[in-house]
Amino acid sequence: MKFTAQFFTYIALIFISSYTFSQSDSSGVTAIGGEFVIDYQNPRQYEIGPIRVEGADNFDHQAIKLITGLRTGERIMIPGERFSKAIKNLWKEELFSDAEISVDKEIDGIVYLTIKLAPRPKLSRYKFKGVNKREADKVREEINLFTGKTITENLVFITENKIKGYFRDKGYYDVKVNISRQKDTLINNSEIFIIDIAKNNKVKIKELNIEGNTSISTWKLSMAMKDTKKKQFWRFFKRSKFTSSAYERDKQAILDKYNSIGLRDAAISFDTVYNYDKKNLVVNLIIDEGQKYYFGNIEWMGNTKFRSSYLDTVLGIKKGDVYDKILLEKRLRMSEDGRDISSLYMDRGYLFFQINSIETNVTDNYINYQMRIIEGKEARVKRIRIKGNTKTNDYVIRREIRTKPGDLFSRNDIIRTQRELAQLGYFNEQGFQINPIPNPADGTVDIEYTVEEKSSDQIELSGGYGGRGLTGLSSTSGSSMGGSGLIGTLGLTFNNFSTKNFFKKDSWSPLPGGDGQRLSIRAQTNGKYYQSYIFSFTEPWLGGKKPNSLSYSFNHTAISSYGYLKSNPKYTGVTITGMAIGLGRRKKFPDDYFSAYYELAYQYYVPTNYGIFQNFPTGYANDISMKYVLQRNSISAPIYPQSGTNISFTAKSSIPYSLLGGRTDFTTATQQEMFKYLEYFKIKLTGEWFTPLTLDKKLVLRTRFGFAFLGKYNATKNLSPFERYSLGGSGLSGVSQMGGREIIALRGYEDNQVSSQSGDPIIAKYTVELRYPISLNPQATFYVLAFGEAGNCFPTFKQFNPMNVKRSAGVGLRVFLPMFGMLGLDYGWGFDKLDPWAAGYNSGTINNSIERRGFYPKMTFSIGMNLGEL
Repeated sequence: MKFTAQFFTYIALIFISSYTFSQSDSSGVTAIGGEFVIDYQNPRQYEIGPIRVEGADNFDHQAIKLITGLRTGERIMIPGERFSKAIKNLWKEELFSDAEISVDKEIDGIVYLTIKLAPRPKLSRYKFKGVNKREADKVREEINLFTGKTITENLVFITENKIKGYFRDKGYYDVKVNISRQKDTLINNSEIFIIDIAKNNKVKIKELNIEGNTSISTWKLSMAMKDTKKKQFWRFFKRSKFTSSAYERDKQAILDKYNSIGLRDAAISFDTVYNYDKKNLVVNLIIDEGQKYYFGNIEWMGNTKFRSSYLDTVLGIKKGDVYDKILLEKRLRMSEDGRDISSLYMDRGYLFFQINSIETNVTDNYINYQMRIIEGKEARVKRIRIKGNTKTNDYVIRREIRTKPGDLFSRNDIIRTQRELAQLGYFNEQGFQINPIPNPADGTVDIEYTVEEKSSDQIELSGGYGGRGLTGLSSTSGSSMGGSGLIGTLGLTFNNFSTKNFFKKDSWSPLPGGDGQRLSIRAQTNGKYYQSYIFSFTEPWLGGKKPNSLSYSFNHTAISSYGYLKSNPKYTGVTITGMAIGLGRRKKFPDDYFSAYYELAYQYYVPTNYGIFQNFPTGYANDISMKYVLQRNSISAPIYPQSGTNISFTAKSSIPYSLLGGRTDFTTATQQEMFKYLEYFKIKLTGEWFTPLTLDKKLVLRTRFGFAFLGKYNATKNLSPFERYSLGGSGLSGVSQMGGREIIALRGYEDNQVSSQSGDPIIAKYTVELRYPISLNPQATFYVLAFGEAGNCFPTFKQFNPMNVKRSAGVGLRVFLPMFGMLGLDYGWGFDKLDPWAAGYNSGTINNSIERRGFYPKMTFSIGMNLGEL
């Protein structure tokens, strides 16, 4: 009996000291094992003893203990909130499907705890059904799934929605996605996702119906909806499809359109989207326009720097103007053209400037505003920091920066700096980051410029066909053309070169660079018929103090019509050797968008029975000339300009020997006497505008005009056979421009066939282009264009008529690759027949009859940014 009593006493002690805690209730302990009953009215304090972790063999047990927040030796109240908080901490990790904390035993106020966990399964792999490999690869880029990822219900839900969103953006509005989970028998506690995608039919918008609009026409509202478009047979670049996110944006765009004309209470009172059939949707919108509002009185408060009347002028909004909230915000903060109150202050150092527009009241549909200004202190630039330049030296960047230490902070100077750095061509235009770091304590600001280097060097390796017009011209004896054929070109241009590091072995990686100098070497040949070599070098900051550039170049061209050496009596051809030195300056007046360029050049011509110079086929000529170029260039970016203008005036002249006491009467002179020293002058005027047509500045209209003529000083002297203009084709003819001749492109016509065979002294050209980018990636920039062009060359001023032009239109593609520069492909149609003096009028070519009649298609290929431009 004694043994029996001791046994039952031992069993009772075990049950009393065993407390089991699982899912928490409001007190933090939800279940208690044994016969122990919690006294909720009188919680008791215990000390935490050893803590064990069960069911989490693949996890760090110490980390789990840290997550719960329970520490051995810590004293806690039971019941209390600590257990419930520990359970919540474990749930937050989303690693476990079940979590339980139990008390194994209690000895002398010390509780022994066990944390029991059921880990969530891991994703071992996933596969797709219902889509092809290409689509599956695209979906993989959208979803965030990988081997070992913890599987939760939220993960499944998010993955399904991402896949649906991807296909709905592609026009599959009725896409269905089902993710089934299979246990992976090869990996413990792992599952496989089977992602079954049913795309169904592509759904387009058959009808887009808008009702209730009286102030704005339906077509204007449809235009405002950028991404929700009714299907049309002519729609290529913005195809009809429906996505919920785009639809919501477009509904807001409609309301913004109404707000811009004073209807600020306009609302979409009803809208619905329903299936017309399996492939079409119908979208219905009903609009409640509301009443029209106007701007009332505008009161300025807190302004001490500028008078209220001046701020009214800058704001450009007066009482009675139709209410436009978007316009008001633009005029207050960061207008694209810089005409806003914030820019006015920030361009004068007020970095800490703030403005709040408070709508005080509305009286008879007139909205009154109070503009509350906090001007703050003027901030001066303290430090300039440059990051990201792995090749270009700091001083090359710093000399282009308009914000100098000690200057007042200016937003306009920062914008201008960004443009100047983009114009260098060394950096990714989309990768610029400018971060002003204010120091309110001392009223200064540090400005951090972060750039992203890109490859700016270019290699040209190409082949072209040199036909009539340059290399293969008939001689004066009337022999047939020779020397035409495939011409190979090798050109190397280093746009960020460094002569200073030329002899430093460590700087060759692969070439010395980083000083912003430009070195270009170009060679063309097709063997014995044609050879051309050009070398040029430019130092953009001569002396390193001011933006004065120094450039010099050398060129040599040798053409043999039939491939004979010059020593052969049958030789017909020409050799041209020349050099030039130029100085460029950036001007400050009228503004610093202006620049001037001065050049002194010498060319030596030696034609031998060469038919391109019809009035000077044999002899030699010296051309000593001076050139002046005045240019204003405010184009936003060099590769894909989205705004700005480029206007240029060029004057070039040889020495007027006959006006300086030399021979004045050349009536009886021989051709050699007449052209031994060339006398001429050239005037050229060009203008170019880039106008963004959309708010995102992607769709851009480019307009350009050009006019030039070649004149002479002496009426008894024939016009120079050199320095003329040729028009037609792509501006490429297989060989470099030679003899000073400018080869101008006119898409839709044959190369050099719109002008006369020997070139003309007068030219006029007009261009309109509509451009849209496919990719603005600096490593490969693509854009498409549609163009209209018109131009013509004229032998004399008597025949000159700026409206007598040869018109063309077409489409094209431009691709910019850093290593090769700009490449272009155009398909154009010429509309007009050629003039009798044009080389193509009686050329005897296959297309001659078509060229004379006009309207025929022509594909052209171009290389370079401005090659072939007037």
